Amino acid sequence: MKKLLKKIALLPLFCGLILTSACSNDDENGNDNNNNDIPTSWFDGTITATVVNGNDYDDLIDEIVAWAWANYDYSDDGNEIIARGNWANGGFTITLPATLGDRFLFPGGEEIEDDFETITVSDRNLRISLFEGIRFDAEGIGGFRKYREDENSRREMIIVYADRDATVIGTEGLYTFQISLKRGWNKVYVTERYRGELIQTTEPISGLRWHFFRD
Repeated sequence: MKKLLKKIALLPLFCGLILTSACSNDDENGNDNNNNDIPTSWFDGTITATVVNGNDYDDLIDEIVAWAWANYDYSDDGNEIIARGNWANGGFTITLPATLGDRFLFPGGEEIEDDFETITVSDRNLRISLFEGIRFDAEGIGGFRKYREDENSRREMIIVYADRDATVIGTEGLYTFQISLKRGWNKVYVTERYRGELIQTTEPISGLRWHFFRD
């Protein structure tokens, strides 16, 4: 399951999705504190992003799609398109669906508590979308990631859907969780330090920018 959590956290930090010039409306939504004083990073599902050097792609891209990982049987898993958005003037706007169906939700609370002795989940029944979170692509051309990196670490934002309010708190080994999710769409910020630590938080990280990657 720790392998699974790394994917939730974001693959080799990740690789797959990473996702600031950036995203003007996309970093400052909702920072209400819960009883644990951990900021939530809930937002309404609408993303407005400015992409680094985005105007270079204006003639290549018309539409953006959002993908979510579906099914829990890893032999039959796959991605499904859950939303479509428009590209214009070096960036995109997309609105994610208000809710995700059961096929997109995985038992995050149960698996975290089963595999980490010192990580506490406020609701064991928490279900979330998995792996790199929601992926944003220009189909057949490439994808979009929001991150920044330096010589010591890589920091990224991923979009996660939760089926209920819950917190995930604690440190075990190289893993640290300081997460406060609200039902619906949340931004989770992942830091991978090159010496191996993996930190997930809903405390916003500044300086992230949207980048385009060709397939």
